[in-house]
Amino acid sequence: MKSKFLMFLTLTLILCGMVFGLYWKYIRSSEYPVFIESFDHGVLTVDSTETTGKDNKYKLFWDKDEIITVNINPERTANSYYNLDKLIVNGEDVTDQVSMLQYRTPVTSKMTILAYFKKGKAPTATKENVVTGAAKVPVISKYYDNAYVGAYAAYDVEDPAIIRDEKSGYFYCFGSDNVVIKSKDLVNWSGRTTYFKTPENANTNAIMDFSQFESVKKWAKDHGYDDYLAVSDSNSDRTPLAPEVVKIGNVYYLYFSLSKQAGANESAIFVVKSNDLAKSVSEKKWVDGGMVICSCGRHSGTEKVTDAQGNRTEQAVTAQYDAVNAVHPSLYYDGSGLYMVYGGYQGSTDITGGIYLLELDAATGLIKSGSSINTAGDTIGTIHGSDARTSGTLLARPGKAPASGQGGSSIISAATIQYNKNTGYYYLFTTYGVDDTNYNIRVSRSESITGPYTDFKGNSMIEASANQYDRGYMLIGGYNFTSSSKGCVAYTDTGRASVGSPYIIAISNGGWLMASQSQLYYKVDKNIVTGSVIAEKEGITVNTEPSLEIRELAWDDTGWPIAMPEIYSGRSASKDVNQDDLYGIWDVLVFDSSADKKDYRAVARSVSQRLSLFKDAVISAKDIANNKPLNTAGALKKDGDVYKITVDGVEYKLYPRFMWDWELKQGSLILTGIGADGSTIWGKKNFSSTTGMYTDAFYYLYDMSDEGTKAEVDAKVATVSANPAQSHIDILSQAMIKRIIAAQKEK
Repeated sequence: MKSKFLMFLTLTLILCGMVFGLYWKYIRSSEYPVFIESFDHGVLTVDSTETTGKDNKYKLFWDKDEIITVNINPERTANSYYNLDKLIVNGEDVTDQVSMLQYRTPVTSKMTILAYFKKGKAPTATKENVVTGAAKVPVISKYYDNAYVGAYAAYDVEDPAIIRDEKSGYFYCFGSDNVVIKSKDLVNWSGRTTYFKTPENANTNAIMDFSQFESVKKWAKDHGYDDYLAVSDSNSDRTPLAPEVVKIGNVYYLYFSLSKQAGANESAIFVVKSNDLAKSVSEKKWVDGGMVICSCGRHSGTEKVTDAQGNRTEQAVTAQYDAVNAVHPSLYYDGSGLYMVYGGYQGSTDITGGIYLLELDAATGLIKSGSSINTAGDTIGTIHGSDARTSGTLLARPGKAPASGQGGSSIISAATIQYNKNTGYYYLFTTYGVDDTNYNIRVSRSESITGPYTDFKGNSMIEASANQYDRGYMLIGGYNFTSSSKGCVAYTDTGRASVGSPYIIAISNGGWLMASQSQLYYKVDKNIVTGSVIAEKEGITVNTEPSLEIRELAWDDTGWPIAMPEIYSGRSASKDVNQDDLYGIWDVLVFDSSADKKDYRAVARSVSQRLSLFKDAVISAKDIANNKPLNTAGALKKDGDVYKITVDGVEYKLYPRFMWDWELKQGSLILTGIGADGSTIWGKKNFSSTTGMYTDAFYYLYDMSDEGTKAEVDAKVATVSANPAQSHIDILSQAMIKRIIAAQKEK
C-alpha cells in the first residue's frame, strides 16, 4: 500500500512539473516582471496599466520584447517643487536618457526601475526660455477658499425624499428602512433617527411596528402577518421603502411602500398625515390616511370587471402577475392637481413592469375617482374579494431582460416627475439597473404630464426595445475620475457607483437640485467594489453603504437637464469662465446610454480618460492609443454662451463652471454637457504643474511632426532637460500643432 502511494505521489509530482514547465515555457515566459519603486516625493507610473504608486513597490508583467514608456511624476505644488535626480534601471543610471520626464526602453527579464528626486525651484519665465507665453492659470480661490469644509454625504440613506419644514426651518430627508435626517443647508446633515416606531429591544429596522395604522394592519393580516412585520429572511423587505413627503395646505402627507418579499410584486403604498412634521418625526405619531394602491403578485380566482357598457360582472381570472408593482411613490403637486408616479419591475414573460401615473384627491391623498388618468390603466388583481383596481397611465417600461450571465434583470424603478415652466416640459427622471450594481438615472420629457415621454433621440419610453439600456437620456451613472486620484492611493475613491432614486428639489433662485443615492466607487485589481462584503474581502475599511448626495442641475440650450460632476457645496457654481481657462489637461468621462455592452453590469460605470485641450486641437487618450490624425476640426469653439468641442468623433456642447471638488478638497474647474448622440460628458481640469502622466500628447505630436519641427523641438527640450514644467509641454505642443496644421494645408 505504501509503495503504491509513493508511486502515485511521484507520478503526480512529475505531471505537475510537466504542466508547470509547459506553462513557464509557452505562457509565463512571454511575460517579464517589472519592479517599480519610487522614493522621496515621487510618483512613478508605467503606461498601459492601472498601477500607480507613491513610495511603494510594485510588480508588473509585460510581454516579451515590448517597448514600455516610464512616466516620472515628481511632486510639484505651490509649496514644494521636486525634480528628478536619478533614474536607475537594472542598476544602470539612465538619467541622461530621460526626456520630458519620460524614459522608453525594451522590457527585459526581471526589470527593476528606481527613481530618486530632489527638491528644487520652479522655473521662472524669461524671454530666453520656453516658459514665455505660458497660459495663465485662473485664480479659483476667489470662487472657493481651499480651506472650505463641508459634509460629503450622509451615509446609509437610500431612496431620499427631501422637504423643508417651514416651522423649524430644517430640511428633512426621509429614506428607506425608517431613516430620517435633517439639515439647515442641504450640505451638513445630522439628527439621524426613525420616523416610525420600532418595538422595544428590537434591532433598529429589523422589526417594524405598524400597529397605529389600521390600513397597514389590514394589509398585513391579508398577507399573513401580525401588526409587527418581522423580517424572517434575507429576501423579505418589510420596512418602509422609498418614502415621499408633500405638503398640501397645512398638512404633510408621507407616502411609503411595503413589499411582502423582495423579488415579487406583492406590494402596497400607504399614506400617513401630520400637521406638525418635526413633532411627528420626534414622537413617531402620524394619522393613518389609508392604503393608496396595492399589487398582489400572482393571483387567480374571480374579479369584478367593468365591460364596455359599464356593467360590473364577476369574471374568472387566470393565474397571472400584476403588470405593476406598487412601490416607490413620488408625488407631484402643482397647486391644484395631485399626481403620484410609482412602480417599477423587471422585464420578463410574467411581469412586464413599468412606471405608472395616478391622479390623487388632494383632500384625502388617495386615488381620485373618475379621473381619465386612472381609468386608462390595466386592471390590478386583488385578494379577499376586494374590488379590482387600476394601475393608472403607463409612462415608461423596461426593455428586454439580458441573457443569462450578462448582468441580471432589466429593471426600471424609482421615478419622479417635475415641470419646468421655462422649457414647457414635464421631465420624467427614472432609475435603470440594479441597486448595488449599476443603478443609473435616465431622463425623458413630455408636454403633458400623462405623456408620451420621449428621450433625447425621440424614442418613446413605453416602447420596450431589445436592448434594455437604449431608452432614456443618461443623466448620471457610476463614474470614476481616474487621473484625479493623484496616484496616491492603491484603490481609487474619486467617484461614485450605483447612482439612482432621483429626487428633485426646487430652490429659491429658480434652479433645481437633484438628490439621489449612491455608493463609494472603489476599484481594486480592476474590480469595482461597491458592496461592504466585497470591501471587507479586499481588506478595505470604508463605509460602502448607499449614501445621500445632492447635485445642481443646469439646462442646455435645447431644454435638457445636465448634472454637475461635483456634489452640492451650498454655493452656486460660478459661470465666470474664460475660454483661455479651458486650455490644458482634463480628466473627462462620458455617460453613454446607447453603448453596445455585452455585459449590462458595466453600462453605468464610466471611467475617465485624459484629454489635452490646446488652442487649435483636441487630443484624447483614444486618439493617442489608436494613432489617429490630429483632431483640428473639433477644436474648442464658442457659440454664444455655449462652448463646442469634438471628442472621439462626437460633438459636445460644454457648460464649464468653477466648483468645489469634494474628492480633492479644493476649488476646481469642471465641465458638463451633452453630445450630439445624446451622451453626457463630464470633466475636471487638472491644474497640477506636474507632467509625468501628461506627456503622451507631446510625443504623439512629436511623432507626426516633420524633421525640421523635430529639430527645433529637440533644441528647446535640451534647455529643460528631464525636468520640464507643465507650461514647457503646453507651449512646445502648441507650436508643433501649428506646424502640423500648416503642413496639412500645404498638402
